[in-house]
Amino acid sequence: MSNTTKQHYSRTSTSGNRTTTGGKTTTASEEKQQKDQLLTFEAGDTHHPPWFVNGLAWIGIGIGIGANVLQVYTSDIAFQTMIRANEVYKAMNMKGQAGAEPVIQLICLGIALIFQLGMLFFVFRIKQEYKNTRTEGIKGMEAIRHTAVNMIDHQKILLIWTIIAFVADTLGDYTFINLYVDDPFVIFMYAAALYAASTVLLSKALETQWAAAVAYRNWKSFKLYQKIQELKLANRADN
Repeated sequence: MSNTTKQHYSRTSTSGNRTTTGGKTTTASEEKQQKDQLLTFEAGDTHHPPWFVNGLAWIGIGIGIGANVLQVYTSDIAFQTMIRANEVYKAMNMKGQAGAEPVIQLICLGIALIFQLGMLFFVFRIKQEYKNTRTEGIKGMEAIRHTAVNMIDHQKILLIWTIIAFVADTLGDYTFINLYVDDPFVIFMYAAALYAASTVLLSKALETQWAAAVAYRNWKSFKLYQKIQELKLANRADN
């Protein structure tokens, strides 16, 4: 009886524009892409200076946070207006209304804050689901459909919270802006801008800022690498 021993080994070979290492074949373009990753990042490439993208991202973050604070404030004011227009509140005497003010403030602020958080959690979660779908190689409308199915299947409570939050925020925004203007176009543009800034803009700005910071660190590492190589060449020339 003879024993046969299988030996695992790594082999590196080059043929044309293909390189095989340990059984894995890569093309020259793939190798170049791997090297180029030093100065690239997910939210975009470095055709724009990282410091500029970083500054732009911080502006977006500031506007996004400000929009969320504004939306909480306007929703708070809107729900206070609705409560004070209610017959129960109107039936109170002046002493009763004064005593109800702290409770009204707490109720309205709680509604505005909790439902605004619901919108934020939904936006961040759906963006993560979409990125996971893209990672699996699914693109286009199929990626959107796959993301929607995942959200419905696995995030039912979050979806319910988001639907209620959307209704509450929309009602609050409409009630607030309607105190100052009744033009449908202005109301629509106000609501659309506020929603976009408080959710999509904030999410994208945070992602871009993080990616730009990574790209800047990679750029600094690359410059340091260049400096080291220059010093090595200088030492060789001296010797």
